Amino acid sequence: MNTSYNQLASETSPYLLQHATNPVNWYPWGDEAFAKAQQENKLILISIGYSSCHWCHVMEKESFTNGEVAEFMNDHYVCIKVDREERPDVDQIYMNAIQIITRSGGWPLNCFTLPNGKPVFGGTYFKPQGWLDILKSLHFAWMTEPKKVLEVAEELTQGVSSTEIISEKVEHSPIKPELLTTYVSNWSKNFDSRYGANKGAPKFAMPGSIQFLLDYADLAQDEDVKNHVKLTLDKMQSGGTYDHLGGGFFRYSVDEQWYVPHFEKMLYDNAQLVNLYSNAYRHFKDEQYRTLVYQTVDFMRRELRSVDGGFYSAIDADSEGEEGNFYTYSKEEIDNLLGPDAELFSIVYGITGSGVHLGKNVLRIAASVNETACLLGLNTNEVIEKLKVARTKLFNARLTRIRPITDDKIILSWNALTIKALANAYVVFGDKRFLTDAIETANSIERTHTVENGNLYRIHCKGKTSTPAFLDDYAYLIQAYIALYQSTFNEDWLLKSNDLMEKAMAKFFDNKSEMFFLSSSDHDNIIVRKMDITDGVMPSSGAVMASNLISLAQYFRNDRYEEIATQMLQNILKQFLRGGPYVYKWAHVFLKHISNSAEIALAGNDAERKLLGLVRRLTYLNTIPYIYKANSNLPIASYPVEEGLFKLCLGKSCQLPTPNPEDIEKHLSSERPFGNSHKDLP
Repeated sequence: MNTSYNQLASETSPYLLQHATNPVNWYPWGDEAFAKAQQENKLILISIGYSSCHWCHVMEKESFTNGEVAEFMNDHYVCIKVDREERPDVDQIYMNAIQIITRSGGWPLNCFTLPNGKPVFGGTYFKPQGWLDILKSLHFAWMTEPKKVLEVAEELTQGVSSTEIISEKVEHSPIKPELLTTYVSNWSKNFDSRYGANKGAPKFAMPGSIQFLLDYADLAQDEDVKNHVKLTLDKMQSGGTYDHLGGGFFRYSVDEQWYVPHFEKMLYDNAQLVNLYSNAYRHFKDEQYRTLVYQTVDFMRRELRSVDGGFYSAIDADSEGEEGNFYTYSKEEIDNLLGPDAELFSIVYGITGSGVHLGKNVLRIAASVNETACLLGLNTNEVIEKLKVARTKLFNARLTRIRPITDDKIILSWNALTIKALANAYVVFGDKRFLTDAIETANSIERTHTVENGNLYRIHCKGKTSTPAFLDDYAYLIQAYIALYQSTFNEDWLLKSNDLMEKAMAKFFDNKSEMFFLSSSDHDNIIVRKMDITDGVMPSSGAVMASNLISLAQYFRNDRYEEIATQMLQNILKQFLRGGPYVYKWAHVFLKHISNSAEIALAGNDAERKLLGLVRRLTYLNTIPYIYKANSNLPIASYPVEEGLFKLCLGKSCQLPTPNPEDIEKHLSSERPFGNSHKDLP
């Protein structure tokens, strides 16, 4: 059978290739599509989604494979299909437009524009008849009243140009700890005291926001916030959003109880959650957190690792046309697979005859091992062993099912989050497999995402490297390199991070506002350069850059970096005060800014192991560890440190060197920016 392909046939993105055989004559984002629209005076449809998006699949099947709909689209529009993960700048611009039009957003994102890309109208998912009606009415308006359409486009473009952008520097005002106390107090009114995180549904993990609350609770000695973090971590781990057979987290919960997930598995979620639960282990010493980190990393190695050493971006929610089909079980399946142990397993994981998702069960922890042991008259070790055997049986049976599709794009920024998480897991748990994976991934990224002049590219897929990198790619990779230095004390990583910072300054920095744009001049056909200010599941790349500048300012004694970071905080202060949980990374940078930097130096034989052993036990946020060497290239290490003695400098005040790491640990445990003054070391 002959298959007709549209203009997407030569793309590498799995999402774009999913649409390559649609009867819609899709074009990829680029000059060709815009030139065609200008030449033929047609409106453009920009349709944005991603490969693991359930409703994107639904709209494709209902509308974009419909012959009547496709014919009208081809005759009257130039249709562009965009993978939002490849072009976050395009996604941001047209998401802003849709939010102005509809007061909401999401994917699939469908935005109609003038031939020059200025938005006119749009929305998210449309049913086929409604979609066809919109196509016809908008085309009629363009043919009969083009002036009105042009006026709407200009007004919308002005609105888009005024969101997610700071145009000028703000005058400095004091940044005091009370700023964060008030911020957390206001946020806490929306805490869910039963299920953790914020009230309501759906519930996203938002690992960066939980990390901020954990660090804030530690520095402010706020037990209420700390308890809320613990509740959230435990509910997420025990709920259906965690894959209790294969490890790893699904994207979010559709209900407030973390019970029924939306079944995509995203690299960025799992990387950040590995990082979060590793840090949480430092604070709570909960062995379940250690287990979760190991299981999640095992999942990432098994199902997302490429042969080149990078990590793929996502696994679809759907298989065999049904969401969650790969991960859910009927009661009958459980009984048949587990036999006499089915009752025990069903008690622990909440298995029922009716199920909770399309008549099937999502595994969650419904009863503890101790509760189950008491109920069935067994000892806890018996229950643990039976559960282990049962999980293995179910996992092996799952391997025979038809798998969801894996999106094999290797995205630079998401891999950078993974490098940081693995490096941090090594620091916390001391398992060198984590460090080996982190370094191998970093080396892979350098091979596949870097061009001859040292510039970065965002995407590597099917052997091809494409799309100049965005600010988040640079910001997250700088952050990852800092983490690699702090886990290895190999100065090359810090030198690379500083070099990347200089490149990022040249490409993205706005001298007028001293903020960073998301895109550079390398990115084509965008109607406005935006800034990445708001935090979502992934932190704002602008906030990450501010945090990076603070760290690099300390290692390289670069006052200019410190000045820029401070100005960025001043610029964001107004938005921060009303941003709630969606400016959590900026809150984290404010917390870092008001806390004294803890520069910890060591020199001599076995210094790396000894310093890492100390850092492993520390929970202090703004820790800057380094090794003094006579031939060091780091300005921070320009003053000699006596061999075998730990030297701590807090802010501008250095303490007496000590041979005992416990002294440093004790000192930092009493260092708080919220009213407590530190004491000198003995």
